[in-house]
Amino acid sequence: MKKTILGLVAASLITTPALASWQSELFQRIDTDTNGVLSITELEATGCKVNRKFFWYADADNNAGLSKKEFLENRQLFRRCK
Repeated sequence: MKKTILGLVAASLITTPALASWQSELFQRIDTDTNGVLSITELEATGCKVNRKFFWYADADNNAGLSKKEFLENRQLFRRCK
């Protein structure tokens, strides 16, 4: 049992940097004006299906843009972001 848990922890540590890199690349690709937040316009321009109600839900600090953290924590709310 302990070996299984240790193996799972090790596997998650190994794959986390690759996942973080992929997520960073996605955010940078969508953030076309490079201001560090994603607007509805930027999301729609890259093909994301944006429901404005979900966008405002994800925008926890109400600054009319999604930070990297806000976007990645709520990415499932936006469809087809590439």
